[in-house]
Amino acid sequence: WRPPGWEPDKYEYMNYELRRNQLLRLPHVRVVAAQGGIIWCLCKQEIASDIPSGPSRDVQFFADASRHTSHQYIFDTLTEEIETLCGLYDVGTGIGDQTTILSWWPTPALWSTSGLDVGYWTHSAEKMFQSRLTAIREGQANLRTSRKWKGELSFYK
Repeated sequence: WRPPGWEPDKYEYMNYELRRNQLLRLPHVRVVAAQGGIIWCLCKQEIASDIPSGPSRDVQFFADASRHTSHQYIFDTLTEEIETLCGLYDVGTGIGDQTTILSWWPTPALWSTSGLDVGYWTHSAEKMFQSRLTAIREGQANLRTSRKWKGELSFYK
């Protein structure tokens, strides 16, 4: 939770990257490599040399099962980890205990509604990602609400 009026800077982004990379050291979180999209892009540098070929040894604790076939398959899933991987923050609005959720990057759910999610990483997706990353690292980018992300990503439909 962050207080009303809180504004992150490039150093906060560096802190986010450290937290994200620490999370990626957990075996069950490496499932992001198979998810593709923005979540894959955010994590590819850290896990590039250690992409899993199957479920982690912790799958029994972080599992989901496929029920669409005659066989049952168990695989790792992510829930709250997505918030850390996308850099989400609860920020006070100044109205009582009300907060708003802001993020450095769009969530996979938002990404999947954009024209950038076509089943593989495109030149347009990479251009958008690199442009945003440069702006963040230069201290020229703000966190965005899901509404602002939807607006930004709608240009790619």
